[in-house]
Amino acid sequence: MSAAKYTYEAMWSEEERAFIAHVAEFPSLEARGDSRGSSLRALKGVVDTVLRDLVESGEEIPKPGQSNGKKRGKK
Repeated sequence: MSAAKYTYEAMWSEEERAFIAHVAEFPSLEARGDSRGSSLRALKGVVDTVLRDLVESGEEIPKPGQSNGKKRGKK
């Protein structure tokens, strides 16, 4: 499974003075960066690591495009 197939977004946080990227299929994951691109690259690296761990442990891997229904809260 490729991290590139998941649904990402990155938004500016005035409070944190950084871009924060999220991935719909893994709502607990996020990454920060000085630019939209850097936050997305960082998050895709995290998703790659999580996917490898899920495969190694035999756990279910979320399908791309299928959010688990949890919503992120505002900070």
